Amino acid sequence: MKDRLGIEVSKLQIKNKWDKLKEDFKAWKKLLLRQTGTGWCPTKGTIVMDDEWWKKARADIPGCGKFRKQGLQNEEDLQVCFGSIISIGTDHWSPHIASAEEGQNGTNEEDTAEDAADIGQNSTNEGGTQEDPSPVNENGKRAPRFIQEKGKKPKTGTALLIQEAVTSMATSASSYASKKEGKYSIDEVMGHVLACGADYESNEYFIASELFVKKEQREMFMTFPSNEFRFSWLTRKYMGKYGK
Repeated sequence: MKDRLGIEVSKLQIKNKWDKLKEDFKAWKKLLLRQTGTGWCPTKGTIVMDDEWWKKARADIPGCGKFRKQGLQNEEDLQVCFGSIISIGTDHWSPHIASAEEGQNGTNEEDTAEDAADIGQNSTNEGGTQEDPSPVNENGKRAPRFIQEKGKKPKTGTALLIQEAVTSMATSASSYASKKEGKYSIDEVMGHVLACGADYESNEYFIASELFVKKEQREMFMTFPSNEFRFSWLTRKYMGKYGK
C-alpha cells in the first residue's frame, strides 16, 4: 500500500475500513429496495424524497442517512468485495453485522446530525420554488423524478487516496476469487457432467461432486474432447475409489 499510494496503513486500519465499507454497501442495497415510486437524482446518484420518508428509512435501515446527500461510491467495486458474502433481505439482518445493533434504539448519532443538516433540503429547489411531484403511472405509483444540482465539490487529495485504496482492495479481491476458482467454475463443470450423461442419482455425478471442488480436477475433466470420454473417466474415478 505504501509503495502504491504513498501512504502507510496498518492491518487494523484496513480491517476497520473494510468493515465500514461492508456496512455501507449493505445499507445502500437495503435502501434501494425501498426505491419504488421515489425520485432519483442522477447527479448525486441517490434517492430524492421528503424528510418523513428519510426519517422512516433511517429508522428501518441503520446507517443509510449518509446516502441522502450522495449515493454509494464505487458500487461496482464493492459488489465484487461483498456481493456474495452478505444477505440483503427485506425483513432481516445478518446476525454478525454489528451496525444492526446501532439501530435498535432509533437512529445513530451520525444520522441525527445529518437530519439536522438536511431538514427541508429536498422539499424545495435552488430557487426556493416547490418541486412538481412526479407523474402517477397506471399502477398508481409515482415515477422517479430527476433533479439538477449545482456543481459538486472536487474531492480532496485524501479522499482520492482512500478511493484508490478501496479500488485496489476490490481489484485484489476479484483477482483472488478468480484465481481460487480457476479457469472453470463448479457450476459450469457440473453442467458438463450432466451433459455427458451422468444424472443426479448416478455414481458418476456423485464422484464428480467430490472431485470438482478442486480446480485441478475440473480443468482435467474439461480437457477431454467428448462426452463419452468424460463419462468414462468419471466411471473409472468412481470405481477406483469405491469399486470392489
